[in-house]
Amino acid sequence: MKQMKFLFFGAGVLGSLYAAKLREAGMDVTLVARGSRYEDLKKHGVVLEDFKTKEQTSTKVRLVDHVPEDEYFDVCVVLIQKTQLHDALPALSSNPHIPSFLFMHNDAEGPQSMIDALGGERVLLGHVNAGGERDGHVVRFIVAEKMTMGELDGEVSERLQQIAGAFKAAGFPVVFSKNMDSWKRYHVAIALSLTGSIYMAGLCNYRLARNKEAIRKCWHGMREAFQVLRTLGYPIEPPKLRWSINFPDFIMVPLLQRVLGSELFDIGGVRHARNARDEMMHLRKEFKKLKEKAGIITPVLDEVEKYIDPDVPPAITD
Repeated sequence: MKQMKFLFFGAGVLGSLYAAKLREAGMDVTLVARGSRYEDLKKHGVVLEDFKTKEQTSTKVRLVDHVPEDEYFDVCVVLIQKTQLHDALPALSSNPHIPSFLFMHNDAEGPQSMIDALGGERVLLGHVNAGGERDGHVVRFIVAEKMTMGELDGEVSERLQQIAGAFKAAGFPVVFSKNMDSWKRYHVAIALSLTGSIYMAGLCNYRLARNKEAIRKCWHGMREAFQVLRTLGYPIEPPKLRWSINFPDFIMVPLLQRVLGSELFDIGGVRHARNARDEMMHLRKEFKKLKEKAGIITPVLDEVEKYIDPDVPPAITD
């Protein structure tokens, strides 16, 4: 396949992981990093450790401390938290030679700010399929499922297939969504109830999984959030949510207990929640606007997501 030229904006867990793996797959990769992270990467390369196998690798990638303004890249993959987007857009827009920007952050607002900054024809939306944490210069990671990405108009374009092909070549399977805007909003709907429940349990997913009543509230909070989005006309995405949304508690509660009580969720969910509280508070504000617009009352979601506020102590301690 064609060697694509990638610019990765964001050198945290996911930016480091994808940049290293695509470089190992033969892609031309440049990674934007700053401060102490830049120095760590310059000294050690991108050091990855697989959570499952404990195998470590070190990959050298080209580093820059800002977006090159006059250099062509096939695509810029943006891997930052939503709280960082506003400040990042001017830097991203400084390069007019990049035809495609793939934004992978959580978002309940929609892509308008990205469209305004870059032009709609340059904006792609996606979602990651991995998680983990950084320990010094080492990135510990786990890959959980397939990546999702799509064009704003839902078409499976040639460029989308080329970008997906590069990620597939690096070992990351990809599926396409016809409505990534809805996909991201439903993901936030799930995340608010889920992370609120995790904070309610003192950032211990195993403690949460043992509490059936807390799991029931978590599920009911998700369903209330789904109803907000359905009222506003957002179709349910991804499709697998369509058959699960009406499942009764006696099916969903045990299922969620198994998922939330797993090591996979500890690594991919809890550790993100631990490091992304500011982002979750920001997303909570975004979703509150959707609730007000829909005119939907969400008592269970409100009860669960209040624990996102760090001033609210955990309710489940044993």
